[in-house]
Amino acid sequence: MFHKANVPTVKPKLLCTLTLATALLPEALRAEERNKWTFDVSLYGLAVGMTGDVAVKGIPADVDFGFDKVWDNLDFGMMGKVRVGYDRWALNADVIYMNLSATKHDLTVDLEQWMVEPSVSYTVCKGFEALAGVRYNNMNAEISGGPLGLNPSDTQDWWDPIVGATLSLPLGQKFSFNVRGDIGGFGVGSDLTWQAFPYFNWQFAKWGSVQFGYRWLYIDYETGTGGGRFKYELLNQGPQLGVTVHF
Repeated sequence: MFHKANVPTVKPKLLCTLTLATALLPEALRAEERNKWTFDVSLYGLAVGMTGDVAVKGIPADVDFGFDKVWDNLDFGMMGKVRVGYDRWALNADVIYMNLSATKHDLTVDLEQWMVEPSVSYTVCKGFEALAGVRYNNMNAEISGGPLGLNPSDTQDWWDPIVGATLSLPLGQKFSFNVRGDIGGFGVGSDLTWQAFPYFNWQFAKWGSVQFGYRWLYIDYETGTGGGRFKYELLNQGPQLGVTVHF
């Protein structure tokens, strides 16, 4: 004799389980989708020193002052970065504005600089992220005290393609050592530009972290000849401190 008393009980339980799983699956997928997105906003300060040569309207000037004198030369500066990531991909935008002045050999050089750097990055593996993008430079330069009382000024802007990478080495649960570097220009805008930024990162909370490191940024750009020559060949370097908010 077959007993079918349990069959009607099993089917409703199975149906109820399938119905519940069907209802929860879209929400689980949406939660997983949300977890793949990241949004970071960073603000940082760079005590920059400058070494190199500048020429405006054909008049050359030597620029050489260390970051220890930055407060004597920095009129105003602001820096920030926004990063939007999804899974392994990320869109980044780094913005730097600086207004600097320096005097040497009775020549005063005033530099007002905008640098905007949009890039796309891809996490190849844990601890290694490759990037490619462009670096836009807008430079207003003025030299005071030139020969025959000349005070030439000029504004130039140009784009540099860049490629680079970021390496990350964990130093425990909350600390890591990172190196971000890139190279570019390739004669498109600058003859050569490169950047290196080794830094320590402290993830003090889920929503925030602090970075401290040392940044080098080199740009070799030249255009025009004779009285229209403009040259900007400078190495900017100095310690950098920043804070990032994670959303």
